[in-house]
Amino acid sequence: MQTIKPNLFIPGAAKSGTSSLHQLLDLHPEICMSKIKEPHFWTKLDFDTYTEDTHLSYAELFSQKLDAIYLGESSTGYMVFPAFIKRIKENYTIDPKFIFVLRNPIDRCYSHYWWLKGMGSEKLDLKSAFLKDLHIEPTPEVQLPEANYKCYYQYGLYSKWLKKFYENFDSKNIKIITHENLKVNRLKTLNECFEFLNLQPLEEVHEIHTNKTRILKMPFLYRYAKLITFNKIKLPQIVKDTIPSKVKILIRKHLMATVLRYTATDKTYPKIDYNQRLFLRQYYKEDVYGLRELTGIPFNEWADFNN
Repeated sequence: MQTIKPNLFIPGAAKSGTSSLHQLLDLHPEICMSKIKEPHFWTKLDFDTYTEDTHLSYAELFSQKLDAIYLGESSTGYMVFPAFIKRIKENYTIDPKFIFVLRNPIDRCYSHYWWLKGMGSEKLDLKSAFLKDLHIEPTPEVQLPEANYKCYYQYGLYSKWLKKFYENFDSKNIKIITHENLKVNRLKTLNECFEFLNLQPLEEVHEIHTNKTRILKMPFLYRYAKLITFNKIKLPQIVKDTIPSKVKILIRKHLMATVLRYTATDKTYPKIDYNQRLFLRQYYKEDVYGLRELTGIPFNEWADFNN
């Protein structure tokens, strides 16, 4: 069965600015980024049994710019899930373009931890949570019931995962930028991406704020809402008996947004301290050195690794 084939992917890294980059790339008239940022179309467990409706739903994500040169999506699992490269190689005759946005792995890990903790999906302290799944690689099978992933350490092993892309695709199709440069030199970094895609630069871009880590008053409520939304908790029998199915669909559709609206606070998670940085640095330093060798990029903006 034929399906639409995006020719641009932002495969990661998670919690590194992929949401911002997704929206910024979509500002270009020749790029159409998917309406849903992370459809994970190419890595779902039921990929081999997709129906015609599944393919049509995926195509609909790119319907807003019919004449765009690039169709893109930004499922961060693509960087680490083993099925992605395999399925791209099997289904593409012309390789797509890949843009990776990487963040200092210490800050990425800390943001990942507080993202889950802030939503009620993590109860352990940072060190315990980090060590608990140290050797567990992220795959669809280890997804949390509320549709998130931990694997804090593994998500930050950029050299480990990028090596697989360099082994399977020409380096001319791979572009790497950093979260830090995208934040400080937004227009310049974005135009470097357009140059990589052989597109005209933009003269200006407006400010974008996306996917901010939230601290909730009652994070367990948000987690429970996600479990209901993703059908991981069955609704009570009284709800099944008294509420029409269309209403139940609406409940699932709007529940997370409603809970988020009423439990979100203006609080920010605490800044990482010196000892926490040292603890995480010892786990990531060898991979960062390997990343420099693999890509030829110094990543001098990651001061923790400049010694």
